[in-house]
Amino acid sequence: MSVDLRKLIAKKSYLVTIKASEICEKLLEELRKDDYWLIKATRPKSATFALDYKEKYAYISVALEGKPMIEMNFALKRAEFESNALKCYALVHQTSLNEIPTELMYIVLEERIDGCIVKAICKPMLYFKIIRHVPYPESDLQNIRIESEEFLDHIFIGGLGAKEIQEKVEESRFELLINDVNNHLMTERIYEMLKDATTCVLLMGWVGTDCLPKFKELKTAGITIRAVTHNPNERKAPVDPDIQKSYSELVDILGLENVSVNRSLHGRALIVDNKALIGSMDLNSDSLSGEHIEFAIYTEDVDIVRSLRAYFEKMFKPLKEK
Repeated sequence: MSVDLRKLIAKKSYLVTIKASEICEKLLEELRKDDYWLIKATRPKSATFALDYKEKYAYISVALEGKPMIEMNFALKRAEFESNALKCYALVHQTSLNEIPTELMYIVLEERIDGCIVKAICKPMLYFKIIRHVPYPESDLQNIRIESEEFLDHIFIGGLGAKEIQEKVEESRFELLINDVNNHLMTERIYEMLKDATTCVLLMGWVGTDCLPKFKELKTAGITIRAVTHNPNERKAPVDPDIQKSYSELVDILGLENVSVNRSLHGRALIVDNKALIGSMDLNSDSLSGEHIEFAIYTEDVDIVRSLRAYFEKMFKPLKEK
């Protein structure tokens, strides 16, 4: 399953009542009260701090081996890290909780008489497990981000005495998804959307057998599913038996009142609750798991989803017979 990494990143803005030149040193001091941290990069008005994997490994490995927490044992483990960093990184990832803050960055947006406006960004351990392809148990991404936000408050408000500045929440999000021989990100997002459906599913395009079991499950759960699709008999060429079977089963599962046929339909879209996928794909094996190259834009933009839903309703005319 693909994971939108942006859902894991906590972002907040603060008014910090200290000089811009002092923020880096003060932050490192506060961070080291909670865990092992180091400065990863620094510039005049920004810096990035990261979990100190070497020190973290030394602490974890000494603890796991039940040895005394003394400098000599830590030094031996630091040497191990230097000789085989990849193996030591793996141990830290395996033994660390997904929500542990692992990277923090700040940018000074504005210097004022009473201090600085600072934007802070925090990434948890799960973020780095994912980009480094480390196996991890399924987690609640929203809760992890909330914990990262609380960590930022702990450091900036509790540690530096800063005041939070509320930012305007982004109301829209767009993402390009592609299916090709190397990946099927679009397919993963489609199944993810269907899995999370709570009220309705609206689809436009050809429907194969791939999604029919899921549609049956959702229909049984009381979720409204409607489709604007094609009747295989529209095709001039001989109709593939699988296409005819898929169409018949779709009508049987959804009912005549929830299926519409439109010969002029060439656009492809999937609407699930307040999310939409708009692109070139059909919900059949050619698009979802075959060699077709497909493009789609995923969006949660309120206006776009509302407009697409309205057009679906305008186009939808229920079948009277198969």
